[in-house]
Amino acid sequence: MKSLVKIVAPVIVVLTAATAVAVAAPVPPKAPYPDVPANADVCKVEKLEIQKQQAKYDQAKGDYDRTLALYQRGAASVETLEKAEAALHNAEIALNNAKYAEAACRNKAGNDPKKACVDLSLELNRLIDELAIRKELERLARNAYDRALNLARTGAISAEELAAAKTAWQVAVIERQQVEQKITDQRAAIAANPACRDYPSERPTPTSTTPTTPTTPTSTTPTTPTSPTTTPTSPSPTTPTSPSPTSTMPTQ
Repeated sequence: MKSLVKIVAPVIVVLTAATAVAVAAPVPPKAPYPDVPANADVCKVEKLEIQKQQAKYDQAKGDYDRTLALYQRGAASVETLEKAEAALHNAEIALNNAKYAEAACRNKAGNDPKKACVDLSLELNRLIDELAIRKELERLARNAYDRALNLARTGAISAEELAAAKTAWQVAVIERQQVEQKITDQRAAIAANPACRDYPSERPTPTSTTPTTPTTPTSTTPTTPTSPTTTPTSPSPTTPTSPSPTSTMPTQ
């Protein structure tokens, strides 16, 4: 029996890792929208900030990739992997903020007649890009809190550690809600500006490039009518289906 446990346990670890990795979704940074004409003579401090945040992002991405590789081999825990993913998401936010700040600086120094609309649009799209990352951070915080709840039930962690995990999740929820409210406020500000009424303020949604399957032409050959059958068919008995169990959300 002992040898059987030793064989089965690693298999369970690998299957668990594969399942968790499938839901991990780092969000790559996007280029600011709308595009602002390049100008190498202005916003030099902001350009240096992009370089700094890019270096931090590259470090966080490397740490995440290494942790993911260890996790897939069963050499790192899911907690370690998700901490690395959270660090990567925070680096993504910082890099996005730096890029948008530099673009806003170039817009301010430029002579676009729609400068005010560009400024409002940059902030709106910065927030929209951040929202996607905030949702991932909220997911990770909830995962950590759920694990803490399970550990607390067995006495493996203290009440203080459980409270800290719950607070971290609640903060992540509020931070996501704050970004959503800012997006609503920014859209209202754009709508209230007559000069921006027809301005394309939000990043266009990518169009699908999936090719359509050509339809097969219908045959024009006349078909021979078939004689109607008169043999009655016996009704097939239907097998009752069992109701599916409903999932329940973990208690907070």
